[in-house]
This record gives sequence, C-alpha cells and structure tokens, in this order.
Amino acid sequence: MGNIVSWLASDHMIGTGGSKRKVEEVESDDDDILDINSLLHTPKKRKLTSTSKYIYKTLFEDGRASDVTVVALGTEWHLHKVYLCQSPYFSSMFSGNWSETNQSEINIEILDDNINIDALHLALGQFYKDDVEVEAAHVIPLLATALLLQMDPLIDQCTAIMKETINIQTVLQYHEAARRYGVVEVDKACKEWLLHNLLTQVTEQPTTLRHIPPDLLYELLSSPHLYVMQTEFSIYVMLKAWVFLRLNLSWEGSHEAAFLEAHKFFRNRTESGWFLEEEGREFSLVFSSLRIIYLIYHHLDVEMLYSDRILPPSWLTPASMHQWYNMLRIDQGKDRGPSEISEEEFDRSCTRCGRVLATSGQHIWRWTGYNFGLDLVMTHDGSLLSLKRNHRSDSISQPPRRYIMYRVTVASLDEQKQVVYTKTTGVQSVSLVKNDETRVMLLDSEVKYPLLLSANFLITTNQTLHSQGSSTSHTITPNNTSPLSCVNRD
Repeated sequence: MGNIVSWLASDHMIGTGGSKRKVEEVESDDDDILDINSLLHTPKKRKLTSTSKYIYKTLFEDGRASDVTVVALGTEWHLHKVYLCQSPYFSSMFSGNWSETNQSEINIEILDDNINIDALHLALGQFYKDDVEVEAAHVIPLLATALLLQMDPLIDQCTAIMKETINIQTVLQYHEAARRYGVVEVDKACKEWLLHNLLTQVTEQPTTLRHIPPDLLYELLSSPHLYVMQTEFSIYVMLKAWVFLRLNLSWEGSHEAAFLEAHKFFRNRTESGWFLEEEGREFSLVFSSLRIIYLIYHHLDVEMLYSDRILPPSWLTPASMHQWYNMLRIDQGKDRGPSEISEEEFDRSCTRCGRVLATSGQHIWRWTGYNFGLDLVMTHDGSLLSLKRNHRSDSISQPPRRYIMYRVTVASLDEQKQVVYTKTTGVQSVSLVKNDETRVMLLDSEVKYPLLLSANFLITTNQTLHSQGSSTSHTITPNNTSPLSCVNRD
C-alpha cells in the first residue's frame, strides 16, 4: 500500500510540474533518438589492418596462388598479375600483344645502377599494401625503381620524403637524383636549400663544398636570391676554397684550414700569368658568376685580387673603370640613384649582402666597403628592421637627396636548415635625405631566431658608355657577362 501511495505521489508531482515541462522532456528524448539514428546511418571508415597484413604476408611474401614470377637482379618474386596491373608498366605488358602477355615468368633487365634488390622488393610489395616506410638513405633507389615500374603513387611518396629530409648530408645526392630522373619538385627544393645555406652550412663542410658540381654552383652564385653572408667578396673567398678542394681531392681538414690552405695555394703558384687564363680555364664559367664591380669596394680586397692572380686584368680593369665612372657622375651631381627599373634588371645589377641575427635583441650594423659616400645603417630592434642614411659632418660632395632600391628578405630555419618562416619586402625604391630613416620590415611576433637576413641594394644607375666615332655602346654589368641598361636620374 505504501508503495502504491509513493507511486501515485510521484506521478502527481510530475503532473503538477506543468504540461510544458513534460512536453519538453519528451521532445528532448525524441532529439536524442534522432541523434542516435543519425549516428547509426553515418558511415564510418575503419582500416582492417589485419586484412592488409594478411594479404601482404600470404600473397606477396609467401607467394601463395602466384600466377607470374618476376625475375630481376638474380632474384625471383612470385606475384599476381591482377595486383601488378595497377602499374601501367605491367598492365600494358599483360594486356597487349607482347611476348610476356601469356608467360608465367617475366625477366626485367636492370640497367640503372641505383636500383638494387632491396628497392625492388620494397617497390613490388607496394602493390599489396598502401603504406610505405623508407629511410632517407634508401629513398633514391626506391625512386629509381618506382620510375622504372611507372608506380606514380610511390613516386609521389618518394618525392615527399626527399623534400622533407633535405639537409647538409642529403642535398647534393638528392639534387643529382632529381636532375637524373627529372623530379622537378626535388630539384627546386634542393636549390632553395642551397641558396639559403651555401655561405653558411656548406662552406663549413669542406667535403660537401668540394662535391658541388660547377654548373650547379654557377647557377647558385648567379641567383639574386642567394643568401650572401657579409658582402659579395665572401663569394670570391668561398670560390677559392672550392677550387682548392676540387684540385686536391685527398685533402681533409676543417673549413678554417681549407680557406687558409686555399689562400696559400694561390699565393704560392709557380706558374706565371693568371689562373683562369691557363691552368684554371675549366673554372672560368663559375668565376664569371661573380659580380666583379662589387669586389673592389675595399683596398684590401683589391690587393688580394691582384695578389691571388686568379681573375685576369681583362676582367678587373673594365670593372674598375665602371666604378670610377660612377664615382665621377655622383661627385658631379649627374647620378642621384636608380629608380623605375624592372625587377629583372634590379636582380641582375644589385649587390647582395647578408648577416645572421642570432637573437631577437637590438642589432645595429653597416656593411663595410666604399659605397660612393652613402653610409647606410641597418637597425633591428627585435620586431622592426629599419634603414638609415647616416650623414657625417665631414662628408663632402653628397647631394641632399639620394635614391636607392633595395629588397630585404629574412628566413628562419629548422634543425635541418629548411625554411620554416620567410618574409620579404619585394623590390622597393626610396629617396633618402641626410640622416633620413625608413621602415623596412615589421617582423611577425612568432618568428624564431637565429634569423637569416639577405639584403639587395642598388645605389647607382648603369650608364652606357659610347666610344668616340663608333655607334657601339659598352655597358659594364656586375659580372661582365650580359648588358644591362637602367633608367638614369640626372
């Protein structure tokens, strides 16, 4: 009886709570049911790893129910045509009028020395599973095998692995493989890595520096996007070490020792004449990438150039004449700086500078050397990069306003020295009065240090000289290899 009373009381209390509450509770229950029904009819994908492992173990490794045997490099694989036909290489072989169409044994001749048994085993196994595990040390043989067997998904995976693992130990191997097999993405990624690290990481590894092929080095040094540490003259010093290492393959030592030995090597040459004219002619192409007019900005640099006897006078004299002519034009008010030239022209004629900002603190610096009386000072205060035209009271023959063009780019690298952050100003044109300062770049708050900084400057026009009595014009460019004309501001 007590239980019945309790039940009636409970029911009565629910009822007296109002019909609205009761309806809401019913609707809530209905919503829950709808949500559950929705979940019940939403397809869920789950990979049955046990099934894929069974297929790989039973069909590939054990070769059960095999209908074709693939033979390569003296090794046999008992496989299945239905799986192999995922590749156009095998699909056309088994479906066309080829002699192999009805054969139970297929012999593959391997002519590529990069392909080995391990790579073949790994590649053929990919027909039976959809994931791949490969170490960076083995990715080139696997790529070569995938290209031979026309396995596009595996080629893509190898490409991704190579791009992710570019570092000081792999960059030259990857670049060589990319050029050999036409993998454009990897080729581009390797060059980008080298543009950022050639004057830092690579120069500190004589073995790596030695093995950079001349054509690749020429392309890197010709690029306006090369991260030059300090000034253009550092490239010349690096090239001396590169030549020394190429000519002395058995030499081993630190990068400091390599630069010192290279200096001694050229100073102690017994041959008369200039290195590039005779015994070093094979290196002429690489040295032609130097922006020679920017190598003669300091008297000590000029003395070294002539003492080394590497660059012949036929290279140095026109550059010296060009800079003397520029100095006269600026001194006499005929050149106030460049403006309104294309980015392509800027890239070919600018000087390249750079430095490493180790910390986020304040840094104030200038790049040394003669700069036609223009003293440019850069400041980094932790978040802002700025450029100032510093004017000393003892400066003479300086116009009140000078025009310059610049591009500043910064990059932050990870542990493999791959770029994880970059920002650039693009090519900018500014006019600066004496002691004027301009904001160059505001850095993002999340930027990580150390920070690589690359700066390109153009502060003079490139006036074309005409020979008396001749219609021929002579234009001196930074590397003396191609003509360039700029818009002059007279």
